[in-house]
Amino acid sequence: MDDKMKLNTPPATPPIPAAAPVDAPASAGMLALMRTLRVLFMGLRALIIVIFVYLVFSGMFRVDEQNEAMLFRFGKLQTRVLDPERGESPILTSGRWYWAWPYPVDWVKEIPAQRSVTVSTESTFQPWMSANMPEQQTNNFLRPGVDGYLLSGDTNIIHAKWDVNFRVVNAEKYYLDFYDEEESDVVHNKGKAALGRRNRGTEATIRNLLSNAVLAETATWSVEDLLATTRTLPDGQIESLKDRVEERLVKLLTEVGLGVQVQSLNLVELQTPQATSEAFRRVNEASETGRAEMLKARTYAENVVLAAQGLAYRIVDEARSYRTSNVERVKADSSYFETVLVEYQRNPETMLTALYTDAVSEVLSKVKNKYVLHTLPGGYQELRLQIGAVPMKDGDAATTGEE
Repeated sequence: MDDKMKLNTPPATPPIPAAAPVDAPASAGMLALMRTLRVLFMGLRALIIVIFVYLVFSGMFRVDEQNEAMLFRFGKLQTRVLDPERGESPILTSGRWYWAWPYPVDWVKEIPAQRSVTVSTESTFQPWMSANMPEQQTNNFLRPGVDGYLLSGDTNIIHAKWDVNFRVVNAEKYYLDFYDEEESDVVHNKGKAALGRRNRGTEATIRNLLSNAVLAETATWSVEDLLATTRTLPDGQIESLKDRVEERLVKLLTEVGLGVQVQSLNLVELQTPQATSEAFRRVNEASETGRAEMLKARTYAENVVLAAQGLAYRIVDEARSYRTSNVERVKADSSYFETVLVEYQRNPETMLTALYTDAVSEVLSKVKNKYVLHTLPGGYQELRLQIGAVPMKDGDAATTGEE
């Protein structure tokens, strides 16, 4: 009976703990988490401010003095009004501050504007030589496709090296109408770009145009004139090789429209082939000797002609002076004769007496000692001698000088 009652008695329930108060402080972990989140939020806000300031100030840029720039936004060239008189322009000039979005939104490309750039034909018209090949081991023949050379108008071979110095005057044409030399070489040929040789771009185009101008002009000159770099035209004018090549190059650049201006063109090196250098040297010496003799003869001829012209002018001037003096003297004598004739016709005796007196006076004025004889009444004659001063002897004159 007792066992049955124990089995029917429900088990005792555990005591229920008392509920915690609502305004109790949070646990230490929750407080630490809240403080951490607060610090992270403050740091994130500061980071956003820093990024914003960086975006604002990193977009500021200034174009160098010798460059111009162009601004591309998503690859499209942007225009700005820098000068109200000129209107919108895609070129950003130097000396000003500009702002752009960071890459890849905006991209600023600087290109040389006022800076001079030099391009050379390099080894285009020269024989190939290895850096390890001594000079005395150069080949006496040219290998097609390897060695460069030029053909003169008289079918002679010559080697040359030219360079041109140019300045960019139209940056828009210089960049937009042709490949960019830096980007194209980095993408297509990193090895040659590292060596400084560019096969594409504006500089490569100018190098090719320079080579074309040199090749075309050299073919119209004889080898003697090429070595002298000048030639004499049929009309006597002197023509320079450098001037002719520069004219051709300027014409080609104008036709292509690169937007550059040639400042100077220089002939760096001009040499004959190694196998014929001695023969060319002798020919050149003979040519120089001939030119010197011709110049000497021309100078002598000019001097003789000038001397003859001077003598002719002097003789002509003397003849003109002699003629003028004679004509004036004859005119004076004629005028005097006509005057005397008129007076003689009026009173012949008086005029004859006057003429006789003048003639006697003129004759007596030329005589040093004069003797005048007078006839006196009564048959007597009186002789009067008018003698000049007694001339002094040389010894007396010297004695008088010493006293």
